[in-house]
Amino acid sequence: MSNRNKPISAHAASTQRAITVLTGHINWRKWSPVRQIEFLFSFESAPDIYAQIGLNSPLGQLYLHCVDNRSKLEARQSKAFLLALAERRSTLLDRPDLAGALGALCTNYPSRLRELADWTPHRKNVHAQLESLVRHLFDQYGDVPAWVIGAWTATRTANLGLNLAELTIHLGRGRSLRSFSGLPVPLTKRLEHEMRQAPASCTVLEAYRYAQLAVRDALDWFGVVLESRMGRGELDRGDDFWLGVVDFFRAAPMVDYRQFGPVCDWIHQKRRVGIGPEPPQPGFSLRGRTMASVLAHTAAWHRSLARLRGHTSSTLPFETAWEGLAVPDFAGSDEGRVRITQLTTFGQLVEEGRTLQHCVASYVDSCRKGRCGIFSLRIDCRPVVTLEVSPERLVVQARGRHNRSMAADERFWVNRWLGEARLALSKHV
Repeated sequence: MSNRNKPISAHAASTQRAITVLTGHINWRKWSPVRQIEFLFSFESAPDIYAQIGLNSPLGQLYLHCVDNRSKLEARQSKAFLLALAERRSTLLDRPDLAGALGALCTNYPSRLRELADWTPHRKNVHAQLESLVRHLFDQYGDVPAWVIGAWTATRTANLGLNLAELTIHLGRGRSLRSFSGLPVPLTKRLEHEMRQAPASCTVLEAYRYAQLAVRDALDWFGVVLESRMGRGELDRGDDFWLGVVDFFRAAPMVDYRQFGPVCDWIHQKRRVGIGPEPPQPGFSLRGRTMASVLAHTAAWHRSLARLRGHTSSTLPFETAWEGLAVPDFAGSDEGRVRITQLTTFGQLVEEGRTLQHCVASYVDSCRKGRCGIFSLRIDCRPVVTLEVSPERLVVQARGRHNRSMAADERFWVNRWLGEARLALSKHV
């Protein structure tokens, strides 16, 4: 058994590659983890290794994120980290979807507080292993917020431009969140305190929204806010306005909380895009308006979107198309009666919104810029639910006719699609 983990020489590796080229077969999956890592670093170019083991294999993804385009010094650091991880017999090496996180660990391994050799993977769950490893390497006092550590399993801070590793190292040395230079917005002491209490499953944006609502004693609106435009996009200094919209709704008696998202869409359209012939109104305010008038304007805008297909004066042709996200469609049931299809033209969005009486047509700019993908769940060729997917492969919104939530049978098919397409469903959907 000891020979299985013995590193192979450069000459042996060269001979092994030659035999592989001649036979056209490589049985690396039966090798020990240490031998796999040694083999990984025996190649001199990416095309050689991808030709032998495939780009999308676990080893191929490790090479892409931990070896390719790195200097010799960086490659040596990566090799030391991966060999140490292989010796711990961690199943993290078998998960191509976590190779990006391992690449970040390789890059920041010199900043570790503890040695990898002192870490033991106590649990079989790979996400739990990764979180345990991150804490072991970088969390000196064990008080880095759980949502920061949890973000390593899905690189959930990518859309905010934050460097997750730098944030973890900064907090792991006992420094305050407020003093992290990479935050796009300033934090008060109260906001930082509440942000640290955010649930472990939160993204950075969601943790910030949690803190904002906690300060206002409005955490009962947390799920509603995250389902709206406030739960997507970016952190910016215009949050005071949107928090005012939350206050506007909370102050209104007997208002359906499900109207919050559609009203936010109408306000966004009015402030940033313009409605009909009206130009954008960046200074738009709810001051002096009643809830009844706001809901009436929102409903009228929805009706105008539903009638949009009959208007020939639209400045955007209905044939306007975009590539869409790299997410596969879905065909369910034996007869193919159930389908989930990505909508990739303006006309399709308009028709979807007209049929289901919601404002999905307003997402055309976000779709064209790759900020989201819109999918339609259809049963017997009839649209029943519209789904929004983020570039991070997360389903962040699912709405049926008049913005209703998914029914149990619709959720069943969506869950089937999630499994096949390797997507995740937001906990707020």
